[in-house]
Amino acid sequence: SSGINAEYGGIFAPGMVIGDVVPDFTLMEEMEVMMSSIDKKDNTNVAIWDLDGGKSVTVTAESPMMQQMLPHSLKYKGPLLSDAVGTISSTRTTLFAATHYAKHVSGSSFNYILTMSMLPWEMSQLSYEFFEYTPTSTGEVKTRKIGGIPASITDIRMLHMFGASENYIVVPLWNIQFAPESLMNVPYDMTHLCHSLRFAYNNPFYMYVMSIATGEVYKFELPAARGVHIMNTFERKNSKGEIELVMDAPTTSDIHELDLNKYCLFDVLKIPNMKNEEFMYKNMPWNTTLRRYILNINTLEYRIEDFPRNWKPLDVEVEFPFTNPAYLGKDYCFCYLQQWKMSTMVMNPMKFDVCKNTSISWREDHKMVMEPVFVANPKPTSEDDGVVMAPVYDNSDGTTELIVWDAKDLKVLARFDNLVKVPLTIHGWWFSD
Repeated sequence: SSGINAEYGGIFAPGMVIGDVVPDFTLMEEMEVMMSSIDKKDNTNVAIWDLDGGKSVTVTAESPMMQQMLPHSLKYKGPLLSDAVGTISSTRTTLFAATHYAKHVSGSSFNYILTMSMLPWEMSQLSYEFFEYTPTSTGEVKTRKIGGIPASITDIRMLHMFGASENYIVVPLWNIQFAPESLMNVPYDMTHLCHSLRFAYNNPFYMYVMSIATGEVYKFELPAARGVHIMNTFERKNSKGEIELVMDAPTTSDIHELDLNKYCLFDVLKIPNMKNEEFMYKNMPWNTTLRRYILNINTLEYRIEDFPRNWKPLDVEVEFPFTNPAYLGKDYCFCYLQQWKMSTMVMNPMKFDVCKNTSISWREDHKMVMEPVFVANPKPTSEDDGVVMAPVYDNSDGTTELIVWDAKDLKVLARFDNLVKVPLTIHGWWFSD
């Protein structure tokens, strides 16, 4: 969660950070990050893409910049081999993009770039512009713009993750806003994300559905909600033959449980706070609801259904969902998540069955299990035929190991000593041979 104030290969890192920067940015550096082109925007919240079928690892970092490395050696390969990351009008500038991409059943991928007009009379007009990335036989990635969702500079929603079904993209614009205090503070706020995050308690939660084929957009207004990641998205037809888009996501049970305009959630990731027994976040309940949003694009009506909160303990944050990649965009049953109990700083893997509404978990004292990653059996016989793996940090002695669980019952199959201490991490991914 801390940034690096340096130049690496001509790329300024980081662009937008969620923690502290030491030494802090100078005003000149803040302006460079905010006003520079795509090749200068980066940050430390890095996610990994497989855009071209495993030929390379593509890294993005909530910025429109994408860099590639060889998958096994991680040797730097260069910028994304594409005609363009996205075709942007010469009168617009880029702000940020999603860390997580959405994978399509066809093998292509989707991401967005938030752009702002540079014309003085249009500077309040923003657009979430969505692109499709398709690998080609030559190793390049073909880019196609799908469409855009308009936004206002007075209500910029942080879009960290979205979903894709066979024919539609589902975009949850949760109530977490990027809201600089004033135009004078924009350079600082653009490079210090915690300082500029606000929660729009009195605004709707907007969800958009976009046709992959035509770019047509359907808009839904829902009660305010806080979320970050999603479990899965798929489409179906109801008994009347109407098209419904279904999105499952972990959400905060009570958005007023913590005043998000007073405290920054990411402060909990700072090591001094983790060790501080008096730190406020540890001494309050964290309650999560796994929620299903059902959007009918024929009637523009929606329904919200909550899954039963049947895990133990209840006062934990349940987040970082990981679903079998073969079932993304399809009707599914199983999702693997992380339980995070703030009072003890213990993190456990959890399996939730959305078909039977049941959950199981694994726990050991002092163990902090990072994002659980599902890896399928090469010849699977069921959706949960495979293993779950994660790096596990022991907060009693600072050691780290990789644990592998059976994806069906979360029984430990293997443990591997990391030999070196690996610090606390968040996201994970698996690349097969």
